[in-house]
Amino acid sequence: MKLVSIVVCTYNGSKYIETQIQSLLEQTYSNIEIIIADDSSTDNTVSIVTNLAKNHNNLSVHSFKENLGYIKNFERGILLANGDYIALCDQDDWWHPTKIEKLVANISDYDIIYCNSEFTNALLEPNGNSFSKSKNMITSKNPLNFVIENCVSGHASIIKKELIEKSLPFPDQVPHDWWLTFIATLNNGVTYYDEALVKYRFHDNNVIVSKKNKVDKKAKKIERRHRVKTFYEVIPENNKNKKILKTINNSFKSFSIINNIKRAYIFLKHREDLLAILKKSDFKKRVFAYTMFFKLK
Repeated sequence: MKLVSIVVCTYNGSKYIETQIQSLLEQTYSNIEIIIADDSSTDNTVSIVTNLAKNHNNLSVHSFKENLGYIKNFERGILLANGDYIALCDQDDWWHPTKIEKLVANISDYDIIYCNSEFTNALLEPNGNSFSKSKNMITSKNPLNFVIENCVSGHASIIKKELIEKSLPFPDQVPHDWWLTFIATLNNGVTYYDEALVKYRFHDNNVIVSKKNKVDKKAKKIERRHRVKTFYEVIPENNKNKKILKTINNSFKSFSIINNIKRAYIFLKHREDLLAILKKSDFKKRVFAYTMFFKLK
């Protein structure tokens, strides 16, 4: 059994962290190490996980004084990992006991395998929704699929260490799981395991809820432009999609008639690839492409 390193990033997560760690300790896949990377918490998160570590030799706690944010905190946690596989973990979810076992058994030659996640309330009670109900969960080696949208969540993934080595350092303003997914499509691709093996807890302080409550349209536009530029710069010259990404990147640089026409045209022409993750009919994908003339999405 190859070693799996579970990297848990924490920040003021005392309310839910013990439940999450217990679910990791109960994994049926036995050859694991659990690495806690704490991003300078000001509550008692560190004391909770430190107490748990006293009884588990495969659990280590690393408390950092400098707060770097979740992307760079995951990076420094990953750098501590010794496993052949890396599993990224949020502080407030719950993992099914067979999650690691099933994903390792089915990763095959892909760089990343990911599963579905069931949405719950703060008490881990299911609300009937999941990631697969809002997005198409795809197996892919096509980088265009992940330029606009991402369906591969870090908390639901297992990643081969070789891909991690090709992906570091993580760029600023691009979520680490989105970045890893894009790099995977330039190598051996990502594959989907169709089972909900994570309970994704919705509460006031988790990332998705916080983002929905604090929508800054200007910041979002800057983020999109930066992401597209970063993807364009990393894609190899000999990749057949380089030219398409170049057109998209150039059209994102400024809002002009020419750029708007080029952007709408490229999205219309390549809508099946660029909009593969969106749960939309072909008609709605065409509408989406036309609206790219008026705004960046």
